[in-house]
Amino acid sequence: MTRIVRALLLFAIVILGFAANTGAQAVDDAVVQFGPPHPQPAAPLLHRLVPDEVSIHKGGTVLFIMNGGGHRVAIYQVSNHTTRADIESDLCQGGVEVCNVTAATQNLQYLITDGKGDLIIDTQTNVQQPSLNYLPGQLLSAGGPLVLTGTTPVAGSVGHQVRYRFEKTGRYLVICTTRGHSLNDRMFGFVDVVGAEAP
Repeated sequence: MTRIVRALLLFAIVILGFAANTGAQAVDDAVVQFGPPHPQPAAPLLHRLVPDEVSIHKGGTVLFIMNGGGHRVAIYQVSNHTTRADIESDLCQGGVEVCNVTAATQNLQYLITDGKGDLIIDTQTNVQQPSLNYLPGQLLSAGGPLVLTGTTPVAGSVGHQVRYRFEKTGRYLVICTTRGHSLNDRMFGFVDVVGAEAP
């Protein structure tokens, strides 16, 4: 075999192995917690999606479970190579001292773009839009003027739950549209939808 043929075979094996591993990680249905289960840490650690990224098969669902209070859920499709850093770079910058309720940084306008630079969310200002509700490209918005309340430490109690079925492959941004949770504390994550439909 020539060196070129060997190199091409090695490349094909690596690519096939990567594809197999990616497919193996996908599940039919997933659960994402909005805020860690109880006992919960203080903010900003409270304002996290757990896990912050899941991979499901096309046609599968994600159940979003609210832990703690004050959450709103929105879903937007983003470019396939969008990273957490791409989204974070468009949010409040400056760390805990700058990004907080006292500084009112959640009241400012932010233009959130994906990995290709396409506009995903124009937050406007708090005066124009008290929660993030950018309609172009929005696939789901749950919470509206009434925020979704979560579980309490009492055993067996259940708060709001939102289930969404993903019908198309791609990468999706899932974000809490309560301004301070996302803009200050970076409460967002991703759903990757891969392959053929779930059985």
